[in-house]
Amino acid sequence: SDAILLGAIGGYKWDNNEKHLKPETGLLNIRAGLGVFANLRPATVLPQLVDASTLKKEVAEGVDIMVVRELTGGIYFGKPRGFGTNDKGEETGFNTEIYSAAEIDRIARVAFEVARKRGGKLCSVDKANVLEASMLWRKRVTAIASEFPDVELSHMYVDNAAMQLVRNPKQFDTIVTNNIFGDILSDEASMITGSIGMLPSASVGESVI
Repeated sequence: SDAILLGAIGGYKWDNNEKHLKPETGLLNIRAGLGVFANLRPATVLPQLVDASTLKKEVAEGVDIMVVRELTGGIYFGKPRGFGTNDKGEETGFNTEIYSAAEIDRIARVAFEVARKRGGKLCSVDKANVLEASMLWRKRVTAIASEFPDVELSHMYVDNAAMQLVRNPKQFDTIVTNNIFGDILSDEASMITGSIGMLPSASVGESVI
């Protein structure tokens, strides 16, 4: 087949399943197996449905955002991960946020191409003030920007981006961010339209487009 058409998955009834039996685990394996590293998720407020938004009409009207989320790296896939015990004998849980330059470069190029076809503005969202993985993210996205001189690049910390999405969402055209930040922000952006269920998304890669 050329593509997989997948509806919404997950739900409260599976929350207590073991990790390998949760629907989300299967979805992560599909993404990794197909090599689809870029999730394209639009959030467009249609004129006919502007009143469905929980934001004021003057804030929501005209919103048209594309979130480009990195899908196969970052904290969801990073190792080591697991459970352990600290030196006080307390149970701990840990995960690893890791990105290579190559992983960042390829998602950045996808995002720049998307932005070029839209309004020509790309906002890269990270947490480069405290996280080394985000410092590398910002460094590599800035470097790739030289290949796309016609696209205006800006950077924003994720906490500010979450606030700005509800304060002034029309300032955004295309957003690129890592796996976990994109997971959260794309859901937030979708709710500007009134319902997460009304919006499509596509997961693409070098051989799946």
